[in-house]
Amino acid sequence: MLISIIMPVYNNEKYFPLAVKSIVEQDYLQWELIIIDDGSTDKTSIIADKIAKEDERITVIHQSNQWIYASLNRGIEEAKGDYIYFINSDDKIEKGGLGLIAKNAERFKPDVIWTKVLVHECDSEQNITAYNVGKWDEYVKYTSFYKNKTEVRNNWPYLLSSYLAQNQANLYCRKLLRKHKFRTDVYAADLLFNIAIAPDVNSALVLKEPVYDFFIYKSNKLNASVGKYYSYEHDMFNEIYQKYMDLFGEWKLSTDNYQKLLVGRRLKQVTHEINSLFYKTCPLSLDQKLKQILCKIPDETVIACAKLEHREEELESRILSGLRILLLREEIKQDSEMYFAYELLESLLRYEKDEEDFRKIENAVWHPYNPAHIGQIFYNKLKRDR
Repeated sequence: MLISIIMPVYNNEKYFPLAVKSIVEQDYLQWELIIIDDGSTDKTSIIADKIAKEDERITVIHQSNQWIYASLNRGIEEAKGDYIYFINSDDKIEKGGLGLIAKNAERFKPDVIWTKVLVHECDSEQNITAYNVGKWDEYVKYTSFYKNKTEVRNNWPYLLSSYLAQNQANLYCRKLLRKHKFRTDVYAADLLFNIAIAPDVNSALVLKEPVYDFFIYKSNKLNASVGKYYSYEHDMFNEIYQKYMDLFGEWKLSTDNYQKLLVGRRLKQVTHEINSLFYKTCPLSLDQKLKQILCKIPDETVIACAKLEHREEELESRILSGLRILLLREEIKQDSEMYFAYELLESLLRYEKDEEDFRKIENAVWHPYNPAHIGQIFYNKLKRDR
């Protein structure tokens, strides 16, 4: 059985040969590696061509820069294997990983084999400084085979909660990938891809053994979505949340199986959205950041999400906490139209409040730039305790 491995690479002359080496040294030999050189301007192209000359199983495709997911789509078009696996050019496949997934693909013939990812922090020489951070692999303790569509759907919330359906580091049968393309407009296109294929997955296997090594580099910017501000992130998170709510609803799954999970993730993403405003790559002014936190993030979707699990106070706490951190980092001017946010926090946090504090809190809660009335829950508690 032939496995096609697709590796997009862009300006990564230092690490991608190590990723290739992790494939060449596998004990399973029936593979082809398709390297998509995405318009590299360093020595990546030259090195890739040299590597391909040394092994007839390796092919290099050079294209203009189109980003990682367009590269994956191009690789899928060229792939000849029964199954397709993806690897980032700065990661590795575990020793024996290909043989493991090939053996199980032959035995079970599933549409997807979900493989565990080990996440490591490393230095610039790819020496691991922190092994298996996050311990994501501990969410999967058993190998499981879902032999039909009903079993796949009933267990999909588990695939999500165990982080297996969070990325593209899985073995997919080629027919699925030919039917569904990766989007090229958001960094979570891998997660959205897994949502898109979900209705067409008729069988699936979960492996308990890790297959993929993902590296977090502290000294460079290789990890695409780490430490960067994306203006589309809020809408992307809402879309992911809504698509999963719709999907599980259509499948008629019990809300007990997924609602708490989806709500919890969306609320954690609220904090992530706020934290991204602190990144150096964020071009927004302080007033724009404050408007983002108060006017955009707590929109109808997020508020409705919190209400489903009666977690409105948690949502408000996350937003107020984010406001506090932001205003500790950046000084707001008294003539700013967003100065009421500073007054809201100052009055809420004052130990002994006077009438002026209550007036400032009420003014902030009902301010036009606070359409979700953030602070109202705590304001109502304060009024009851007076």
